[in-house]
Amino acid sequence: MPGIVGFISKNILPDTHPCLSEVAGKVASSWCLEGQYQQLIKTTAGIAHHHFNNQNLSVDIWGDVYSINGTDCQQDDVAELVANQYLIGNLSELCSQLNGYFTFVIFDKQAQKVTLATDRFGIKPLYLWADNYVAKGFASEPKALALHPDYVQHIDLAALKTFVDVGHMLGEQTLFSNIKRLAPASITSIDITSLEYDTVRYWSWGDIKTNNAMTFDEATAHAYTLFDSAVERCIKTVKQPTLAITLSGGLDSRVLLAAAKQHFKGTIKTYTFGEAGCDDAVLAEQVAQLAGVSNQLVSIDEHNWFDGREHGVWLTDGLKNMLHMHALSSVSNIAADSNYLLNGYLGDVTFGGSYLFDQDKASLSQSQRIAERYFEHLPNANITDAYFEHTNDDPILIYNRGVRFIGAGSDLLSHELHNFKPFMDNDLVAFLYSLPDEYRRNGKLYHAMLLRYYPDYFKTIAWQQTGKPISLQSTHVEPLNNPLKQRLVGLIKGSVFERLARKLYRRITPKRHYVAYDTWLREAKFKRYVENTLCDSNSDVKKLLGDEYIDNVVTRFFAMDDAIKPEKIGSLLTVELYLKRLRNASNSSEYGKHGIILR
Repeated sequence: MPGIVGFISKNILPDTHPCLSEVAGKVASSWCLEGQYQQLIKTTAGIAHHHFNNQNLSVDIWGDVYSINGTDCQQDDVAELVANQYLIGNLSELCSQLNGYFTFVIFDKQAQKVTLATDRFGIKPLYLWADNYVAKGFASEPKALALHPDYVQHIDLAALKTFVDVGHMLGEQTLFSNIKRLAPASITSIDITSLEYDTVRYWSWGDIKTNNAMTFDEATAHAYTLFDSAVERCIKTVKQPTLAITLSGGLDSRVLLAAAKQHFKGTIKTYTFGEAGCDDAVLAEQVAQLAGVSNQLVSIDEHNWFDGREHGVWLTDGLKNMLHMHALSSVSNIAADSNYLLNGYLGDVTFGGSYLFDQDKASLSQSQRIAERYFEHLPNANITDAYFEHTNDDPILIYNRGVRFIGAGSDLLSHELHNFKPFMDNDLVAFLYSLPDEYRRNGKLYHAMLLRYYPDYFKTIAWQQTGKPISLQSTHVEPLNNPLKQRLVGLIKGSVFERLARKLYRRITPKRHYVAYDTWLREAKFKRYVENTLCDSNSDVKKLLGDEYIDNVVTRFFAMDDAIKPEKIGSLLTVELYLKRLRNASNSSEYGKHGIILR
């Protein structure tokens, strides 16, 4: 994704060096202090970059700030405000009031110091390269750091195993032990003379105060007001005549479209990806017709699903499992119309309560509940960090799953699309998490708001998850069961006919899901690709995880062993492709080649 790159090094490099040129986006600004410090900002179509500079400071903000302490602001004024508050020692308090998703860098010319800040929820990524507690650089993309000529790659084997087993990184992990993701709601100060650095937090989930006085009806009304304001704040920043929305059969994208119709004066275009005839495509078309907007289906099928995903691995620095790059095929189509994308990111979580633990797990400790997701990798999720203190598990999962896994999908698109995420508006989130959990459980509050304020979009059109319109009578989500599928699986499981039967089943039954990776991965052509990529003697993941492990996983997957999920194959392929591309980019540089060290 585009963003910030900075190095504290005697090697001042040209923009053509891979550590700068391989970062997505176009150069928006740069700084160079000969023999000491170099900084570069890259953006998408000139969007979401705010700059201030005087004789004392340079401030660059990558992202958006929509309001300050509840009051809407002019984004172009924020960089100067940051500079002023920094000079009077008030930066931490200011950051706690900034509502948006951003990272920023302050270059203090007089004190020879660099200050980095992340947004409240850590949505915009920023990574720090440090060896032996000495800062060397920072970047929105780890590849920028890993390709620097002074950098020696240290593969973090524990992080690699987390990625393969869990499907995504946790906490501060990257593939490299000396590159870590900066924590959310943090300010990191680096002395570019001594290279020493320190980090402080300016906000935590414990700052949200409990609100038990508000009735459910009052909460529904106030939630609507805050949600509507969040959408309006985003839309006010659009500088193009067209706004894009990826529309599915779910609730989040649908309500965003309904709200955008009220606030956006230009053209709204929607895009749906999947197989023709799948539930998402059918429902999205119904919603688009109701709203009076165009809807374009971007087909994903067994013939084209892999197109562009090798490049997608590079764009996301091997941090997004390639099997979850569903939206990648629609990026060019969307960007041709608009660089602004309204994203339903985590609406089902913050509003819908989908991360709330089941009540039958209330007797378990928090660590036991989280361990059911992350297994032996639980320590990497940093669940004891004071930042996550709250009455439920949501803060831990919002960062470790929402940001580190789902958010990487937005990073995948950000080289061409600037994502708005109104469900993570600070004011809205703080309010929702001040309420009793029971208000949000099973989408109770969410459904009440949707039916009260957007009835045309929800009273009669089905929800993809249940196949029926939402209702206040029963908020518990019952998954759709298919007796035909269950019977078929029981009859042919483990037989020589299983693969053929799976394909036949998908052809004769309704397409509920927009992808079928379990089938597509096992096609003969792709089976050869997997075996040639992962089982080759020069495979990096094979060298890292061992011949026996890789051969066993691949063999069992193609033998229809349900214990080996498609996601594990996707994770292994993702790491393999990323490390290979990284090596090729490094070796192509005239500034030197680097080896890989296991740690």
